[in-house]
Amino acid sequence: MIERHLRVIAPGSGAGRGGAARGPASPRGALDLAALRALAECSELASAVSGLTGPDGGPLRAGPAGELAREIARALVEAGFAVHRCAGWDPQRRVGGVCVRPVPVRADPAGAGGVMVSWAVHDLMALDPAREAAGEATREIMNMALAEMLFALGYAIQPFGTSGVWMATGRRAEQEA
Repeated sequence: MIERHLRVIAPGSGAGRGGAARGPASPRGALDLAALRALAECSELASAVSGLTGPDGGPLRAGPAGELAREIARALVEAGFAVHRCAGWDPQRRVGGVCVRPVPVRADPAGAGGVMVSWAVHDLMALDPAREAAGEATREIMNMALAEMLFALGYAIQPFGTSGVWMATGRRAEQEA
């Protein structure tokens, strides 16, 4: 049987240049995994942002609304939420999570635009007629939780439509925080 050990690279050891110390991991070596964790976190944030789409379901465009959508998606992932793939063509759409989509100025009654944030349940619940009430209750509860979370993360929010969806319009002013 081959015994495998996690190899820990000491800080400043010249890793990648053949100078890494070899040996089994120790509890103190856990700090040396910070770079690996940072890469994993970057990957998770990049994955969340890569699934965002524009209001029409196409690619997310550059500009203030697109940047705000990316910022909100990253913040929600850091808070532990999964970002929903809202586009109908995306195979991951069935999984559910937080839907983050820019709202064009023309679609906002106030005329400011922003980013719509709402909860999407998994298709296993959404498409089950016997659990329609549970799916609706879940969406309602999670949309309220998202409102609280967005507020806690420092975003100015307002209701959008009548279905419990929220729209973030940017960062709150300091005196509101």
